[in-house]
Amino acid sequence: MPDDAPRIAFAVPVYNGARYLPEALAALQAQTETRWVAVVTDNASTDDTAAIVRRASVEDPRIRYHRNPTNLGANGNFNRSMALAVETGAPAVKWAAHDDRPRPEYVARCLDALDARPEAIGVHTAIMLVDDDGAPYPYDATRGGFADGEGVWAWTRETQVAFADPDPGVRLLRFLRDKAGQWLIYAVFRSDAVAATRPLTMPGVEDAFCAELLLRGPLAFVEDPLFEQRHHARSARHLSRRDYIEYETGVRPTGLMLPSAGRAVEFARAIQRAPLAGAGRRSAWSALARFAVGPERLRNLVVPGPNNYFGLGAG
Repeated sequence: MPDDAPRIAFAVPVYNGARYLPEALAALQAQTETRWVAVVTDNASTDDTAAIVRRASVEDPRIRYHRNPTNLGANGNFNRSMALAVETGAPAVKWAAHDDRPRPEYVARCLDALDARPEAIGVHTAIMLVDDDGAPYPYDATRGGFADGEGVWAWTRETQVAFADPDPGVRLLRFLRDKAGQWLIYAVFRSDAVAATRPLTMPGVEDAFCAELLLRGPLAFVEDPLFEQRHHARSARHLSRRDYIEYETGVRPTGLMLPSAGRAVEFARAIQRAPLAGAGRRSAWSALARFAVGPERLRNLVVPGPNNYFGLGAG
């Protein structure tokens, strides 16, 4: 690799992100590892997103701007940004949300960890969850996550450590039970592993994407909290299931919703696609079976509310 070639490409999908985007781009520019490119894909924004990125790209040619002629939905824009990032030829890639902030040494520490773990498909650091203004939410160790005033946003050190286990079934079961896709999707990954993995294809399928990556290999872990993930009033986590599907796909769903059934199919496809040996594949199938009989699937069938599969309201 030439000395000036990028070591990592950031995929930056954005839609109407003017409020936080300048801060996010500044966080990339503050990285101590300077050999990077950032591919910003604007999902037909109607605010000042285009002007912000175009101005930044003139000042810093490492920032590249692409605008989608129409809104592709969140999944489509995430896929577009990552495809362009992989095309840069950088050996590592990372989705960089328009409202998150990696600390200055994040990339350098992650790439060093990848160099030290050739069997790893990616790496992430400990996380801080921050609010609209960048202030950290308190961490509640007894509840296993950050208390945001509405509940707990799940993250534990033990979860990340488990992702380094050599057994793919152990990694998969821990991932499924801990619902780790919401933060794992923003790890640093090897480009060839991402290119071999099925893109985002349905609502919530970042879970299947991350699961397949974990089946392809372990994830290295850097102990220090070097990544600030923002959780604010417009975060997708606040949406009902129907609103979330519309956000992901751009289409408002009608009728029955069976996302867990759909995700189960995607998890099965992930196991089939992953290059696993006999024992590893059996372990992965066993993990999926153990997860499938869990109580949450039953609750979403029978308990009325915004996440009910059949659209049953709470009142």
